[in-house]
Amino acid sequence: MRAALFFIFFILLWSNITYSRNVTQIYVNDLKWPPFFFPTLEGDYTGFGRDVINTCLAKMNYEAQLIPLPLKRIQLYMESGDIDVTTFSYKLEREKFLHYGNEPLFITQYGFASKKSDGIDIQSLDDIKKYTLGHLAGLAHTPEILKIIENKKQTNEVSIGYDIDSMYGQMLTKAQRFQVMINSKETLIWRAKQLNVLEQIKVHDYVVKEKPYFVTVSKKSKHIQDGRKFLDKIDKCIIELKESGKYQELAASYGLYQLSH
Repeated sequence: MRAALFFIFFILLWSNITYSRNVTQIYVNDLKWPPFFFPTLEGDYTGFGRDVINTCLAKMNYEAQLIPLPLKRIQLYMESGDIDVTTFSYKLEREKFLHYGNEPLFITQYGFASKKSDGIDIQSLDDIKKYTLGHLAGLAHTPEILKIIENKKQTNEVSIGYDIDSMYGQMLTKAQRFQVMINSKETLIWRAKQLNVLEQIKVHDYVVKEKPYFVTVSKKSKHIQDGRKFLDKIDKCIIELKESGKYQELAASYGLYQLSH
């Protein structure tokens, strides 16, 4: 009996050792960007982007160790290699320190929200120039929006926030800190629903730009030896998920209907 128990224990121990050898841990930022990414300590959701990435990592025998980081610090950690993988929109200057995947993880519509009772109508970028803007620190903007923000900073017409929840509060209060908030429309709608303020806001039809986001690998990654080869596998996995319908199923579960059709 003892010999049999010892044999079972040995097999289980060997299986765990083999598993740990086969699965490589990589460091990924734990980001709050609903509905694409949710922090591990907030609610039951993981996020559409996280679900797709985790599905692909599991197929590749990788496991994500999530590192909580504010949005504005992610680029610094990718430059240093302190995190291995994150999701970015494309910017030429970022190629200095990271590898980009080729297949979009998802595509967002970049636009505006305002307080419904303010009666604001936005049909072009010129329409936002008369209002104080809410800017989420670390959020990448188009060059046109960035220029407007920089000009408005000179006249104190930009309110900088660090969390979308608090920014909704600042926009909807009687003593408003700003009138127009900028973000992906998917994020604006999702979080408004979660905060039960959707009826109080207007997410404008006007789309500044559709922005594709890609999985990226730090060129100084300490845990991924060949970033380009790693991303080729990620690209292949995302394509397969789209072809199988699993990608669309995950998108629909987060209300991302433009991605699920």
